[in-house]
Amino acid sequence: MLGIDLRKIYRFVPVEPQPAADRLPAGAMYYYECLDCQGIVNSAPHVAAKCVCGNLAGNAGKIVVRDPARVRVMTGRLK
Repeated sequence: MLGIDLRKIYRFVPVEPQPAADRLPAGAMYYYECLDCQGIVNSAPHVAAKCVCGNLAGNAGKIVVRDPARVRVMTGRLK
């Protein structure tokens, strides 16, 4: 894990309306924010990434979400 605060690099905008917890979108433009620890992880991470509390964790293009109800889906663009 690199421990980089993605908010310093990207401008995030929540997806409206928020998708259902069982239909979270995935792809390079989507990021998930953990509502418990405010950590942000790409929805298709190619390097090891996880939030502090462990609700979001991923690597090799796959992500595991422990509690999808505690996730906000956002899009991100470079600042």
